[in-house]
Amino acid sequence: MSGFTQPVPPPVEPQLISEQLLRVSQAENRWKTLFGSKTFMFWAFYSFMSLIVLGFDLSIPGQVLAMPAFNQQFGYLFNGTYVTPALWQSLWNGMTAIAQCIGALCSSWICNKFGRRASYAFSSVICIIGVGIQFASRDWKLMMVGKAINGFGLGGCFCFGPLYVGENCFPELRGFYLVFLNSSIVYGQLFLALSAKWSQALPGNASWLTLLGMQWIFPVATIALMPWYPESPYWILSKYNDAPRARRELTRLYGKQNEDLIERRFKELQVEVAVITNLSKEVTVRDCFRGSNWSRTCLTFLCGSTQQVIGTSFIFGYIGYWASLIGIQNPFNVSIGVFVLGFVGNSIAFYTIERIGRRPLIVWGLLLMWILLLLIGGLGFADKNPGALSAVTAFLFIWAFIYQTTLGAGALSFSSEISDLSLRAYTQPLVTIGNAGVGWIFGFTCPYMINPDEGNLGARVGLVFGFFGILAFIYVYFYVPETKDLTYTELSYLFDTKANRRHFPEAIARHRAEMDAAGIREVTGEDDIKLEIHHLEKV
Repeated sequence: MSGFTQPVPPPVEPQLISEQLLRVSQAENRWKTLFGSKTFMFWAFYSFMSLIVLGFDLSIPGQVLAMPAFNQQFGYLFNGTYVTPALWQSLWNGMTAIAQCIGALCSSWICNKFGRRASYAFSSVICIIGVGIQFASRDWKLMMVGKAINGFGLGGCFCFGPLYVGENCFPELRGFYLVFLNSSIVYGQLFLALSAKWSQALPGNASWLTLLGMQWIFPVATIALMPWYPESPYWILSKYNDAPRARRELTRLYGKQNEDLIERRFKELQVEVAVITNLSKEVTVRDCFRGSNWSRTCLTFLCGSTQQVIGTSFIFGYIGYWASLIGIQNPFNVSIGVFVLGFVGNSIAFYTIERIGRRPLIVWGLLLMWILLLLIGGLGFADKNPGALSAVTAFLFIWAFIYQTTLGAGALSFSSEISDLSLRAYTQPLVTIGNAGVGWIFGFTCPYMINPDEGNLGARVGLVFGFFGILAFIYVYFYVPETKDLTYTELSYLFDTKANRRHFPEAIARHRAEMDAAGIREVTGEDDIKLEIHHLEKV
């Protein structure tokens, strides 16, 4: 992909550039702004609605594999019980993950070329087709094709949502709205677990076909509401330099009753577009791997992948099936418990991510989950003991709650905002690739670790993820910075000056004090904006 040139935006009304580019997030007004923009909140949730299917897709193996009818349809007899071969499970998971990566890359191009709405609509239609093929499949090969097509659409949705919401929300609420990315997955997982508890009692193939068919609800609803969905004002300004149209779409996005908020956000968008216009004229995908952008690209990829190395593909993907294998009674109830606690934890994260910040949630959440995985793995050596099984269940519940409160929300939000402003459309797919790509490795190997006709590790699989978890903790402790209350320009300054990753808040406080002491002159037109941007980026 080549870089795209953007027209220079119209002159911005006289204002202090420090108010627009180096805005200290208005923490005291954050929640007032949030509750004053309920229309935007609705569209933000809508932007992730098709992605609820990803929650289904990630967790559906653990539900359907616990249903005898599914194993009888796709499996073979092993010790008197039907078992779906690990190879077929691995191929289903692997093809889905690979297709997600390809879908994310294609979505990035569609977003820039044809607009954000076109990308979302296209990806949602692909999901509908993929689910239809899965629903019609009665052999493992056609199921693999359906899961791959659905994965392609989900990769596009995963790339689109954070891009659209992140570029149009207020900076001080960026973390809050990006939590919707993880929330959509959590909602899908919870809806699936509740549905599986009911559908397991249906006769024959209806037990698992019902779960597959329920995936249609969300992309179909997305397409139904698409005619009223506003195009991204940011994209309109950057692509066509059409300020009146961008202002109209921004009004639709926030609601006519929020004139003050619309005016403030529109001015911010004008300056943000001026920044990216100044910086991205010669930008290509290769710039993601040059200079300070290289370290930011690594953070985008690696932080997104930490969710997989700490065990999500194992716990969320196979919880029902795995619980039945190790002898836990009522495995579907265990699934519901895990996802209900995950839902509660994710709801708390909407508040904590802006109050506590991203780094503490990611770092200390990883440490706590690593300890729990070691405990679960250790208890696997006493899996015939009823007390040990009860303890494993309790630790799973605690793990799910901590994950969704900390790493689940924090890592995806962080990965979606850490890249350079001018490279955001290129780096956003890396969040998908990091998450789905590493997920492909564990998704492919998990069936071999837990299937009774293969590794049959039981709860001891926690030790495998515990090993990778401590490596992830060491990395995030030393390299993941805090991004709360930072503008994109401030992030660029901190990376360009090689500030200590663990001390970003202190470094930016000193920088803000220096800028305040030096004073920033007013800007009155395009040339002044360009000169001031150049000055600020070189400071």
